[in-house]
Amino acid sequence: MFEDRVEEIATVDRALNFLRRWPEDRRGHVYQCTWNACNAVSIGRVSELDAMRTFIGFAEVTGIYVRAEDLPFVAAKPREPLFKKGHR
Repeated sequence: MFEDRVEEIATVDRALNFLRRWPEDRRGHVYQCTWNACNAVSIGRVSELDAMRTFIGFAEVTGIYVRAEDLPFVAAKPREPLFKKGHR
């Protein structure tokens, strides 16, 4: 949650887009490490999984991380089964 909006960030590209919009006066060491990890994915130096773990750490440290199950409008929605009965 940032600027009173909830944003789902599930890919490195979306993480980079978010980081580009992060206020310049709040870009410290944690931001720079996260930025570097996400950019390193494109040259194969960091895995997508590790970059996203770094981004989650950034979100937790900055206080913007919100788990989906903690959001009332997400938790209240019934989920469709992954597979319908008899289909795979």
